[in-house]
Amino acid sequence: MNRFSLADKTLRLLAAQVNLNGTFSHSCSFKNTNLRLIFVLQVEHGSSGTLFTIVSGEEKHSLTVYDPDKDTHLVLADFIESIANGRMDTAKPATPRVRAESVDCGQLLDANQQELLQQLVRKGGSLLLDVGLDEAVSLAVHRTQSRKGITAILVAGDSCLRTQCFTAYGDDQHSFSRLLQSLDHLVASAAPAALAA
Repeated sequence: MNRFSLADKTLRLLAAQVNLNGTFSHSCSFKNTNLRLIFVLQVEHGSSGTLFTIVSGEEKHSLTVYDPDKDTHLVLADFIESIANGRMDTAKPATPRVRAESVDCGQLLDANQQELLQQLVRKGGSLLLDVGLDEAVSLAVHRTQSRKGITAILVAGDSCLRTQCFTAYGDDQHSFSRLLQSLDHLVASAAPAALAA
């Protein structure tokens, strides 16, 4: 069944934004098409709970969460998808969310991006990765010759560059794990600035 759904990148952004006060713009995509529903999320933290307001066109929907936890962003995502798919007035429950492995494990990359990163570790080269920030993250990997391993340079941002450079010795799996860890740290350092904007 085709329906509107939120992308994994949007879920990662929601996970951070549920802890902030502010107004954030997002879109919800209709599966296998270019059709998008644009909406604005307003987050207001109060003493008794957190109020989430979704504004799409002339429609306005609100959800108050009294005991936020680590899955609050998933509750909010289900609420947004219910609005987008027209289930708000029918009292029909939302279909159970199939949580993406990358979101559950806190990983930034989907399966395709992880495969590209593994190829980069095996062969060396450069790659641009879209991890949900305003700009893509640039990676360059050089295979070391003296010992098995890699030297990697990671760059996030254009105006305010954040970089990491390291050399990791060991097999490809160790190098891949080290590259993922470094990418997580880089994005975590760049994300607060991107979310505050």
